Amino acid sequence: MMRLVVVLLGALAWGPSHAERVAPADAADRFACEALKAIDLSEATGASVRLTEVGMLAPAGDQPALCRVSGFIDPQVGFEVRMPVRDWNSKLLVTGCSNLCGILQIQGMEDALARGYAAATTDMGHRTGDTSDARWAWNNPALETDFGHRATHVTTLAAKELVANYYGNRPDYAYFRGCSTGGRQALVAAERYPEDYDGIIAGAPFNQSLSVPHMAWLLAANAGPDGEPLLERAEFELLGKAALAACDARDGAADGVISDPEACRFRPDALQCPAAGEAGAAPPACLTAAQVEAANRIYSGPRTSAGKTWSSGGSPVGSEFTWEKSLLAPPGKQPFFQFIVENWSRYLAYEPDPPMSSPLPVVDFDAGPGQFAATAAVAGFRPDLERFRSHGGRLLVYHGSVDESLMPAHTLDYWRQARKRLGADQLDEFARLFIVPGMLHCGGGPGAADIDYLSALERWVEADEVPASLLAHKVRDAVPTSVRQPRFPLAPATVEYTRRVYPWPQTAPLAAERDLNSSRLPVPAP
Repeated sequence: MMRLVVVLLGALAWGPSHAERVAPADAADRFACEALKAIDLSEATGASVRLTEVGMLAPAGDQPALCRVSGFIDPQVGFEVRMPVRDWNSKLLVTGCSNLCGILQIQGMEDALARGYAAATTDMGHRTGDTSDARWAWNNPALETDFGHRATHVTTLAAKELVANYYGNRPDYAYFRGCSTGGRQALVAAERYPEDYDGIIAGAPFNQSLSVPHMAWLLAANAGPDGEPLLERAEFELLGKAALAACDARDGAADGVISDPEACRFRPDALQCPAAGEAGAAPPACLTAAQVEAANRIYSGPRTSAGKTWSSGGSPVGSEFTWEKSLLAPPGKQPFFQFIVENWSRYLAYEPDPPMSSPLPVVDFDAGPGQFAATAAVAGFRPDLERFRSHGGRLLVYHGSVDESLMPAHTLDYWRQARKRLGADQLDEFARLFIVPGMLHCGGGPGAADIDYLSALERWVEADEVPASLLAHKVRDAVPTSVRQPRFPLAPATVEYTRRVYPWPQTAPLAAERDLNSSRLPVPAP
């Protein structure tokens, strides 16, 4: 309650000025923060909790003075909570991880802290220092359960309790935001722990049964009889240029972005070289029959030998410029997708895990996604959102249309299943999906990809303002949100243009798209 007294005394001075908001913490602030060392979080979390760091962080850049609390929840769920000393907005944001976590990804919460949020994150139950390290999971069901769902939940419970003790009040609103693995955390939370959050942002969610098998399929599709790649840089460029020629201008603007890859009817067969003896000269660049087949398999995604598809699609049309990084090996290394597939197959795909001395299992494409049911039961999600709807939650999902890592088709399939399960009208009451044209994995790419999802979710939860569209910004030198969350409003000089993105299955009117994309005007200052 000490923190509450300090806040009330501050309120008597008519609220803090800008200078006060960024001022270093004083003795009373430090006392209120360090008093949290005595808090017992075991009842709130249902497990023993050991605090390791409790103290003040001085203002730095756009970060205000903060009370920082970090520790471990039994058995080894690492977490950190940061709380603004002044001007708390009475809200909590829990942020997700990327890849396999193993670290506290503090950069994912800094934009929210600058806006007055209290914020929390977790290492998801293991501390490796390397987000690609999966060795912790080998035949360790307890840690896999923490990674699957428990770590995010208990971190949220701990954060709410710390916020209540520090400020004297529980947060008015609790939100979650994550992309990739964080997107999976988000959908798992909506399904398993619907009471944890009032609103959830789920970006490009990793699908436990589809995402990595898709990568394995692509590698196999591009391998010739000798194991060498059938398609390389020249062929990727040929396919990409042909796809843009076929579908780029369909939205009214030839801007290097295919707005609706699902509606694009480009087929690589049009690039096949003429057979020997056929009339007419061969085009300057074309594909062999084997290369056309490889491209078709990449676009289609995994199939059984009888032709049954695992999902509605594979690598989206328009993503060809990313295939080299994913499928070809840099000098002295293996392809990026190969590394992920081997890591996942050894440590995360099966229950029990294969012995270290045995060869890695090969994905059985005839068996379908069901072969991973045991691990999906721990770390996967289903379109079971009725309890989250009943709780009054709001769900905002997004995925880049040219995501180079996780296929937008998997998220679209999830959404179609949710619509079928709940009914389109009921799903629309509390959930929206945005497929962002030209966006890569969690940001970047040739399209406008910087979007203020958090403000849109706040307006939906707190003012019942349904997000009929989102404003996407094309920013110079854009980076994925796993590297840095953008700060809104954006500096006008950094924005090349904006466009409206609409909830699936809507698309923007062609005239409006043409006006936005042809103007290339920076966003006016707020």
